[in-house]
Amino acid sequence: MLNKHQEGKLYFGVKEDGTVVGQEIGTDTLRTISQAISAYIEPKVYPVIRQVTYFIY
Repeated sequence: MLNKHQEGKLYFGVKEDGTVVGQEIGTDTLRTISQAISAYIEPKVYPVIRQVTYFIY
């Protein structure tokens, strides 16, 4: 994914069928995700992580 286009997108809180189910976001969630990505992907990547809020009715 990153090798060909030098970018990729990863979504949390979405089922395989595309249904948005959400995810609990705590004070350290975004930092923890960023650190895990940086620690386990080679060559090193520097992720940009954004929290997106959807309103599900």
